[in-house]
Amino acid sequence: ILGDRPLIICDTAHNYEGLTYVIEQLLQQNYDTLRMVLGFVADKNLDKVLSLLPKNAIYYLTEPQIPRALPVNQLADSFQQLGFEFESFKTVTDALHQAKLHANPQDLIFVGGSTFVVAEVV
Repeated sequence: ILGDRPLIICDTAHNYEGLTYVIEQLLQQNYDTLRMVLGFVADKNLDKVLSLLPKNAIYYLTEPQIPRALPVNQLADSFQQLGFEFESFKTVTDALHQAKLHANPQDLIFVGGSTFVVAEVV
């Protein structure tokens, strides 16, 4: 916790094995609400990756600005089928902005899913 701002963690884990480790670590942290800014490239096994995600997080879905990006509307369809709480955004910048806007200082914001998503933040 950083005083009057939520902690933001960016991680480039982008496959099942990497995200398994990262999510285990996130779930061990102390926070009020976990907010996840996520976008992926189209060649990932999305079903396997989505099975790792915590149901009680709030998701800000987006797509990196690259030709290989998974369109955010396709990602949103998968999240809706699984019953996740989410909003969709066309840009990573907009998704992160909304996560910050809704977060309180005790929340944790995670940015990831693709190295390209993280690159647009840092």
